[in-house]
Amino acid sequence: MRTIANLVGGLLAILLVSAPARAQQINWTQVEQQATATLQQYIRINTTDPPSNTVKSADLLESIFKREGIPVTRYVSAPGKAIILARLKGSGQGRPILLLNHMDVVPADASRWREGVFSGTILNGEMWGRGAMDMKGLGVIELYAMLALKRSGVHLTRDVLFEADPDEEIGGAGGARWMIAHHWAELNPEYVLDEGAFGSRDLYVPNKLVFGISVEEKRVVWIRVTATGVSGHASQPTDQNPNDELVKALARLVSAPMPTGSVAIINRMKATLGTLSSNKFMNAIQHSTIALTTMKAGEGSPAKVNVIPGTADATLDCRLLPGVNPAGWVALITRRLDDPKLKVDVMYQSEGSTLTPTDTPMYHALESAIRRVHPDATVVPVLVPYGTDSNTFREHGAKSYGLYPIIAPTELVNTMHGDNERMPVAQLKPGIQIVYDMLRQVAGGK
Repeated sequence: MRTIANLVGGLLAILLVSAPARAQQINWTQVEQQATATLQQYIRINTTDPPSNTVKSADLLESIFKREGIPVTRYVSAPGKAIILARLKGSGQGRPILLLNHMDVVPADASRWREGVFSGTILNGEMWGRGAMDMKGLGVIELYAMLALKRSGVHLTRDVLFEADPDEEIGGAGGARWMIAHHWAELNPEYVLDEGAFGSRDLYVPNKLVFGISVEEKRVVWIRVTATGVSGHASQPTDQNPNDELVKALARLVSAPMPTGSVAIINRMKATLGTLSSNKFMNAIQHSTIALTTMKAGEGSPAKVNVIPGTADATLDCRLLPGVNPAGWVALITRRLDDPKLKVDVMYQSEGSTLTPTDTPMYHALESAIRRVHPDATVVPVLVPYGTDSNTFREHGAKSYGLYPIIAPTELVNTMHGDNERMPVAQLKPGIQIVYDMLRQVAGGK
């Protein structure tokens, strides 16, 4: 009997040692507290682009990964432009899933903010600071979802990567584009999760919780319009003042209605949601748009008020609906300016609009993860009006999805690139849980 008992006990011991470790319970309260503290630290690091110096923010992220025992590599695309790539190894049964985010933020006019631009202040349940929405908040959500995955001990069938880049706000040349050009072999993702759409009860349709998952985005075309005239004394106005010529042409341009078109994803949104809300976000995804962003003229520094300048220029940020030809768009701009003396130059043009399919394990995992946390949510694929790094990955065959997995009212969505940017702190934990749940499904099998 003792021999049999010893044999059975030995076999059980062998089985217990050789069996995969059980997934550990996640302490979500701890995760939430840590994520909140990290986001405050992160926002307090000024990563304004330009110059997009991300050394200190990379230091912060790298230190967290090292503390958690997750391998992390730092790349430098140019002086001050640090890139972080962390990796949880899987068994290699599938290509990696990449959690993509950017560290740089756009400039802000501190005089127009209620709280400090880089304060990380928490006021009325909202964390204030440039980057809270675009996109340090999502970066922290992705970070702690990855840490939760590591802590859980889940067996991974594919690698899970975390990439934090500079330069997204100026086209990605020193960030995502550089990584793709120089280190594609270390990436090669099947799926990418990046910034994009949100959950909201008023952004898409009134009084209905909708989570958008972006699968397509508009094409970016930046244009400079230059007028050349004759400089002289401002006491003697002439018809050769380039400011007058430019202003009149721009007035003709922006007063004309913006063209629209039939877009499959928009049609699908309307079929699912009904009449869409009337706000600048929803208007932008249904039209090709032009935004007059800068006007520059004047002689001297500071510019002299009593001198007519010899040149004047303006920049136009154009976002084109899928299917709109960029060359045709520039021709349309030129016709609407209606002044052959003006010079029209394309400063930057993004890749074409590539549609990511929705019938994939990744999309279905995001959909089910959202509904597990928010059972009343309607989930729809959407087009977003802005450009992201994920479109560059789409051009290289990755299935890229854009989701900031929080519930945000239109008011907060509008603070992106605007004044008083902030995000609801209480949305950090459910956002992390959604990304974690998706990772378990796509990279862990369940």
